[in-house]
Order: sequence, then C-alpha cells, then structure tokens
Amino acid sequence: MISRKIEKILLIQPPYDILRIEPKTAQPPLGLAYLAAALEKDYEVKILDAVVEGYENEQLIDRDFKRYGLSFDEIRMEIEKFSPDVVGVSCLFSTQAENSHRVAKLAKEVNPNIITVFGGAHPSALPELVMEDCNVDFAIIGEGEYTTRELLRALEAESSFAALDGLALRENGRVKVLPKTRYIQELDSLPFPARHLLSMEKYFRINTPMGTTTRRIPNTCLSTSRGCPANCIFCSIHTVWGRKYRTRGSENVIKEMESLLENYGVKELQFYDDNLTFDRARAFRIFDEMIKRRLDLLWTTPNGVAIWALDEELLRKMRESGCYKISLGVESGDDYVLHRIIQKPLDLERVKPIINFCRELGMGIDAFFVVGFPGETKEQMEKTLCFARKLKVDNLSITLATPHPGTRLYEICQRENYLKPNFNFKAIRSRRGQIDTPQFTAKEVEKMVSRVNFISRLELFFRSPSSFYERVVKRFFKDPKFFTALAYETVRKMLPLGGR
Repeated sequence: MISRKIEKILLIQPPYDILRIEPKTAQPPLGLAYLAAALEKDYEVKILDAVVEGYENEQLIDRDFKRYGLSFDEIRMEIEKFSPDVVGVSCLFSTQAENSHRVAKLAKEVNPNIITVFGGAHPSALPELVMEDCNVDFAIIGEGEYTTRELLRALEAESSFAALDGLALRENGRVKVLPKTRYIQELDSLPFPARHLLSMEKYFRINTPMGTTTRRIPNTCLSTSRGCPANCIFCSIHTVWGRKYRTRGSENVIKEMESLLENYGVKELQFYDDNLTFDRARAFRIFDEMIKRRLDLLWTTPNGVAIWALDEELLRKMRESGCYKISLGVESGDDYVLHRIIQKPLDLERVKPIINFCRELGMGIDAFFVVGFPGETKEQMEKTLCFARKLKVDNLSITLATPHPGTRLYEICQRENYLKPNFNFKAIRSRRGQIDTPQFTAKEVEKMVSRVNFISRLELFFRSPSSFYERVVKRFFKDPKFFTALAYETVRKMLPLGGR
C-alpha cells in the first residue's frame, strides 16, 4: 500500500434517470451533506449535486426514460476544475447505479490516481457487485460518516484496513467485504449537515421536495432519527441504518431548526425520518419546544409515519406545532397480507379513526398502499384498493411492490424466479410491475393500480376541489410534461389491450 496525501474531496450526486411518467424532484442530499460536515474540518470538501445544478436540463434516453441534471461532460469539467484527491459518489438507489458508475469512470479518466468511493443503499446491499467495476476503489456499507473518515486516515497513514467497519475493498486482486457491525449511537455527536456547501437557493426556487407540494417557501428537509423498528418486507433502510432505531435528542433537533431559521429563513420543514414519532416522549419534547419557542414553521412527513405510533394526544401536539399534512403508510387493506406477507405491525381497525381525527384537526392526509406481493391474490389486491378508496384521503398513492436489493422481497423474488425476464435495476420503479407470480402478472397489477389511481383523482375533484387543486393542478403547472406522459400512460393501461 502506498500512503497518500489527501487534501481535497469531491462528493457527487449523479444526474437522475426517471420514467417519463415520474415527477422530477430536487432536495438537498442529506447523506452527502452529513458526510461533508464530518470531513470538512480535516479536508477541503466540495459537494456537486448534479441534479439541482442541472435541473432544467432534460435528455430523453429512450421511449420510457429521461435523464435530468448536469451532463457527464459538465461533471467531467467540474472534476477537472476542482482536481480532487478523492471522489465520493452517491448511489442511493439501485435505479441510479448506472449513472453512479459512469461518474466513477469519469473520475478515473480525469486522473487515474483519484480515489473513488461509493456510498448509499445500493453498495450497502450489493457491495460485491459494485466492486466488480474497476473504477470503484472502495464501497461504504451502511452509514458512512465514521467509516469514510477512518478510511481516509488509513490511506494517508498507509495502515491496514482490517479494523474498519462496513467497507468493501480489493485485497490481492480479490474483493473483500468488511461487514457493517457498528453504528453511530450518539447521533448528537454528528455536526449538522453542511448545507453551506449546497446551492440552497436553487432548492428553494425549484421547490419539488420528494415530488410533494408545499405551502411555504423557502422550505427544506431534515432528519431526526435513523432506522425503523418495523421489518416490512419491501423496506431497504436496514441496509443503511441497521435494525436499531436511533434518535437525536430533542434539544439537538431544535437547535438545527433554529439554525435553519436564522441562516436560511426557512418557513417549512419536511421530516425525512422513517419513523418520526416512534419514540413518543421524544416526539412530544420536540413539538413542545417548537410551540414554546414560537418557531414559525409548518411541517410535513413525506416519508410517512407509522399509524401504530400515533394517538389523539400526539396528533393534537403535532398540529399545534405546525403539522398541516401527514403521510400514513397503511400498505394493505387485507389483514393476511399486512401481517403475514408484509409483516407490518398495524391494526387496520386503527386506520379510519386516526384519519378521521386528523381530518377533525384540519390536517391534510396522504395514504400509501402497495400491492403485488408474492403470495398475494388478485382478490386481496382488490380488497386493498377498495379499502383505500373508502378512506377518502386527500392524496391516495397506490404503488406496485418493488423488489429493491437488500430487501426480503428481492430475496424471495430471486429465489422463486418471480422477477420478469428483462428485469434490471433501472427498471425497479413503483409505477412499473416487475413481479410475475402464479397468482398474477405484473401487467395485470399495473392495470388495476392505474385504474384506481385515476378514479381516486376524479373522486377527489368532486369531493374536495381545493385538495384537487393543491395535489393535481399546482403540480401540473410545475411539471406539465410529466402529467401529460402520466395521463397517456394511465389511459393506455386502462384500455383492454393496454399495458406491456
């Protein structure tokens, strides 16, 4: 091993490839911002978010996909200009793996001596596959703040990697994986995300956080915990955060909010936690402090909150502290599917009372459902779709089971040969079926979902024109090409000969 003097680190969020029927989004990459904050005391760090910097640049890849963000030539120029010693490449999802590998290749073309490091859910789930690319020197498994810092120190000191935790590397020409066994227990020890290294004003102007609608500008995201105690079959967060739920202290969270108010004038927040309210006492402390300190903030939960962690007292406190819209992950309206297949700890009898109470409080309600799991029947799917429509929420999101690597769903589909013959990582989309089982085909599920999503929008128009305007019309004017493509796709799939 040759010791390296490391001074400059460039962290890159590659451009996004999405279906033409998917909305464009742009939100601060908190993972890269946390990593930059952990490194910037010792190194010169720059974040290049190709998505936001080239948000208006769109390129049709084929009849189904388009790419938006900086071109790869522009990314190459940024690498050349900064001349980094290390390039860290984000690969949050397997759907974006192709672009992440292209960025690593660009870095090596600019300078073969650049050290390339992958991070995100994809390399955490499939480190050996990622390391098959000779342009990738290392892959971080799980959360990366400490492991990346220790890796850089080992490279500079020419010391062994054996003591590192959660790392894939090459040793004597062979890939070696050091499994992730240690997670950061004191999240308060982490500095706040390095938002000063991001073009925050561009996120504010674009205003498409996770494709949702907002009420106030500027707005931004934050995360107050890591992990989720549930074990849903389709969830891949355990590959990054592990299986233990860890939280930041309420005072630490409030300090970040006050920093966002002071430095950026933020007026609305999106909590990106996977389970914001699981620790009920901590949630109360956060919301109480927001009220006590009169933080003039509206907020939402676009990732969803667990219904089984809610009650009327907590919901009142959430509303009082500024929550105007809540996203609820119901997933299925069939008890057998919910408990035996998805394995979600939710009593369906709680769903309607919680939704009714949210409505009484004047909170908007989004509800998430997923259909098309191995072992699920078409009759059970129809039961879920019927249950979902009867809730009469403001925004009903029904998607197809998506087999992300690192999930038990992916393992089952691989083992039982349920993945479609043309399956590839880029095709893992919640709007496209990739699972064929003896009970159903992907095409059949796509048609069912398209029909109900279309009907639910019509019902919303007649039931609540104001919600329809908020959820549909405003988003149409923000991204009309997406809505045009989505309308065409929906009608085509609903026709007798529709679908693929």
